Amino acid sequence: MATAQLIPLPPEDAIRVLLARGRQLSPTFAWQDAYAADHAAAFTVAKSAGFDVLQDIFNGLSKALQEGRTLRDFARELTPLLQVKGWWGRQLVTDPLTGEQRPAQLGSLRRLETIFNANMRVSYAAGHWANFETNKRARPFLRYVTMRDEHVRPEHSRRHNLVLPVDHPYWQKWACPNGWGCRCTMQSLSQRDIDQLIEDGEKLIFEPPDEVTQTWVNKRTGEVRDIPVGIDPGWDYNPGQLGANIAANEALAEKTAAAPFELLEPMVADRVRSDAFARFIEKPEGSMPVMPIPPAIGEAAGTAARVAILSAETMQKQLRRHPEMTLADYRALPSIGANPTLVFRDGANTFVLVKLDDGRWRYVAAKTTKTGKAAFVTSFRYASDENVRRLLVREGVKVLIDRRGM
Repeated sequence: MATAQLIPLPPEDAIRVLLARGRQLSPTFAWQDAYAADHAAAFTVAKSAGFDVLQDIFNGLSKALQEGRTLRDFARELTPLLQVKGWWGRQLVTDPLTGEQRPAQLGSLRRLETIFNANMRVSYAAGHWANFETNKRARPFLRYVTMRDEHVRPEHSRRHNLVLPVDHPYWQKWACPNGWGCRCTMQSLSQRDIDQLIEDGEKLIFEPPDEVTQTWVNKRTGEVRDIPVGIDPGWDYNPGQLGANIAANEALAEKTAAAPFELLEPMVADRVRSDAFARFIEKPEGSMPVMPIPPAIGEAAGTAARVAILSAETMQKQLRRHPEMTLADYRALPSIGANPTLVFRDGANTFVLVKLDDGRWRYVAAKTTKTGKAAFVTSFRYASDENVRRLLVREGVKVLIDRRGM
């Protein structure tokens, strides 16, 4: 009888995250140039600025992840290509920030190992976190697990067997990997799992250990951060959670690309009802799809985008300028795009408005990119009848949709 061969399936969420980062290649001189969450949104390698190697490194990582290849495979194929392009060994390179030349380590087997391990661990962390979110009703707890050997950092060892809810704010910084070379992992648990671990003699911890922070100054940007001792600078965020958000946004983009317009609102509404969206509104990182774009608006604005995006930069601006806007307001964005009362163009801006029963307007401003491939929400606030009247009488304003008399 023939024996069935079991072939492991590729980690879809991990692959999706890496591919999403690869759409934005960002050559940098120093790792501090692209900090923390920026690494999750774009693919970069320190000292790649000025060299045509970033796409090659990304392609090697993508191939390794999709085909289950090892570090040895990755390094063997990539090394001769990097050497031919001159990105190898210790060389004098020019710092674009200061214009100074300084010696720096470019490619080496050790650097390729660091690049491989960091990107693989972040990608897999995203896949794991996607599962944590999906299954948190059945398995609502996370357990921090170390390798329990002499190489584990003392602060990580103190957190071995720490068990907290998936949504606990502690994981916003202490979800692994927590540094270069960190091998710690997270496990999702049910209450039954916890009971069994205790019965088996595991000493679980249900309160985070006392935390000491250290002030770290990014010498490239001047940014000052308080980072918990035990976490390397650049890793004081939740790489899995942010990566999982990117994967979810990518999956939604794929679904909406071919979906009929009438299905866009429920698809986007499902995303903005998520806990991930609530966290984004409170602490903006990355971006979120928020508003379907009716065909008439897309045609007039010159964009093929089906859904408008709210970026972290705009959301941070919103928190400063319009703190009156609540989570419920932001969760209304899908219905505003799908069922606008009034839409008009003013130069490069598109304004989408919905009139509420109390006489106020919810007012969304959006812009498209120069290529027309994407559209972004640039402002969201309340407006009065007088505000709207003044906007409409501007020279050059073109009304696209007007349902005020309906």
